[in-house]
Amino acid sequence: MTVDPAFPAAPSHFALRMSAFFGGFFLISGVSLPWFPVWLQGRGLTDVEIASVLAIPMAFRVLMAPVGGFIADRTPSRRFAIRLFLVPAGLVFLTAWTASTYWPLLLLTGAAFTLMQMAMPAGEALALTGARRFGVDYGRMRLWGSVAFAAANVGSGAMLGLLPIEAIFWFIFAAFVIAAMAGFVLPRTPKAVRAIDDASRPEERPAWKVLGHPNVMAVVLASGLILGSHAAFYSFGSIYWQSLGFSPVEIGGFWAVSIACEVLLFAWSGALIRRIGPYAMLTIGALAAILRWTLLPLDLGGAGFLALQSLHALSFAAVFVGTQFIIVRAVPEEMAGSAQSIIVLVGGLIMAGMVALSGPLYAAFGPDSFRIMIVLPVVALGVLGLQRGVYRERA
Repeated sequence: MTVDPAFPAAPSHFALRMSAFFGGFFLISGVSLPWFPVWLQGRGLTDVEIASVLAIPMAFRVLMAPVGGFIADRTPSRRFAIRLFLVPAGLVFLTAWTASTYWPLLLLTGAAFTLMQMAMPAGEALALTGARRFGVDYGRMRLWGSVAFAAANVGSGAMLGLLPIEAIFWFIFAAFVIAAMAGFVLPRTPKAVRAIDDASRPEERPAWKVLGHPNVMAVVLASGLILGSHAAFYSFGSIYWQSLGFSPVEIGGFWAVSIACEVLLFAWSGALIRRIGPYAMLTIGALAAILRWTLLPLDLGGAGFLALQSLHALSFAAVFVGTQFIIVRAVPEEMAGSAQSIIVLVGGLIMAGMVALSGPLYAAFGPDSFRIMIVLPVVALGVLGLQRGVYRERA
């Protein structure tokens, strides 16, 4: 992205401070994604209850994401919005320690993760401001979230080899604390930049108008379908590997390898975008997801699962980066926060629905339920093909 010459230099250590935010934020996911379902299972919840504890709050928090986008677009400081959500998120999660039955666990952990997620539209919008206005490399800031995620996978898995399952709760709470602390070192957009932004801000338009662009809705839908196909794996991947006899350290390693490959793709995302284009990245991501969910139910052994997990770089990271590049070109900057909230809303509702469905599917079909997820990337390929065909006809 080119730097706008009308704007001054970036705030001091902008990229470093944003990288710290992404790192702190994704520490939470790095512990909770592989191990939170295991902790819920340890508290006596069934497969269907585990899926609903994950899915119901997920649906609610994506419905609340536009609030995060609204605040990100309208407050003078997006870092204030981030702190506003992350600090109470950690406090609410702490109260879930005494919960041991379905409803308290659903309500308390759901509220905490909802508040946490509402901070992300503001964080993404701030990072994209740096990319657009100051020429900062978005992918290289975002990759530190993946580094933190992988470190949390390996570190928590190693500690769980020595500690009881209940320790998972305190790992997640510690991650909430670190994320909130990272919110206090975020850069603030310079006053000169905000003044120019305010002076050039066009008349307010409804956030949903961003979907009027011929590329946006198809891309958001296709991206949501491909990423949503990860639902069963996110919900029951660690539980599945436990059933095959893998240790917490090995399971943490499986998750970490996928994120290490994701980091590599983020690091080279700019070059890839220039070489093959963002639409090709979405297509490759859909094909990788189909291959990944076809092979996952097989007992591939440690080396086989490590190799399979490397496809995460394509089924997730390539899709995420490709989507961001398309959206940032199609959506005006004053609606960046709202556009991010719409991505979260559409993709999150798809993910929430599939997570809810994954509970009864896993209870009925076990690991074969992963293969049912193939339907989503197949449909995504159809959406992308149709959209590109229509777009060429209009050109």
